[in-house]
Amino acid sequence: MKNIVIYGASGYVGQELLKLCTNHPEINILGLSANASVGQDVDFELKDKRKSKIKFEKVENIDLSNADFVFNCLPNDQMHKVINNIDANIRIIDLSIDFRLSKVSDYKKWYEFDHECNSKLDEFHYGLTEFNRDKIKLSKHIANPGCYATSVLTPLLALAETNLVDFNNIIVDAKSGYSGAGKTKTKQSLIDEVNENIKSYGIGDHKHIAEINQELSKFSSGSNYEIFFSANLIPVERGILSNIYLKCTDNNIDDIYKIIKNRFSEEQFIKVLDMNQIPETKDVINTNNLLIGIKKGYKSNMICIVSIIDNLLKGAAGQAMQNFNVMNGFAENLGIK
Repeated sequence: MKNIVIYGASGYVGQELLKLCTNHPEINILGLSANASVGQDVDFELKDKRKSKIKFEKVENIDLSNADFVFNCLPNDQMHKVINNIDANIRIIDLSIDFRLSKVSDYKKWYEFDHECNSKLDEFHYGLTEFNRDKIKLSKHIANPGCYATSVLTPLLALAETNLVDFNNIIVDAKSGYSGAGKTKTKQSLIDEVNENIKSYGIGDHKHIAEINQELSKFSSGSNYEIFFSANLIPVERGILSNIYLKCTDNNIDDIYKIIKNRFSEEQFIKVLDMNQIPETKDVINTNNLLIGIKKGYKSNMICIVSIIDNLLKGAAGQAMQNFNVMNGFAENLGIK
């Protein structure tokens, strides 16, 4: 049994993670932090149908003396400021951006803050589960990937060591439900923002570009690859759909499909549809699944890979639980519906 604490447990991702933790037979919840909800009771039902109650506390007031793990769901630019207050023996799964990048200079460039704990960057491994299991098993801490990055990197890394596509000219156009914006705004204001509206943001400078470029370059024999990425908010609560546009050499589209299909043939959470079959977000909502569709059109040298996830699960809390299970030698789907 592992004793866990969730920082930022009242947000969209924190609430999803709390649901997973209550369903996990090897987890005991010690503490939950929040800001506006401090002092409120949190009622939840455990896997064995027992009722439990705990209060939201401020981060600094949570007793970590018996904790084994901290899941961090705080907003970005906070964990690097408080990590030195956590005992060195406690393992961390960080769902923010604070420890995803390897170079300290990139935090200022992409995230616009000066990192206050760069001495711990080497202790974090990037937690894209299906590609980094061996490192995750041995890692002290995990930097959980971003939701957009998960949807984009998963199919691209399957092709990273081939010469079938032009990795210098990748264009990604991605759409997300409003829960991807977090609770920095009220739910109603987010709904109002997307009501009868589609809004583009982060065109060419979205924060997730940094980790996508970093990981794609790592898996591509050291080549320095850079994508062009655009994000869009759409009028649904949850779900991400990423259209990934790739140039390829003539007549090798079938080879691309076979490589991706074979790469994930034994993965329980990743499914590749038949050629030219396109997934929809409703196929993955409330699951930890990632679906991939590959479409060829009239141009023989271009394809579109469509990758979809639930941004709150496979894009955040679900993948964090996968990584927790890998770190502890548990079945990877334990606690994940």
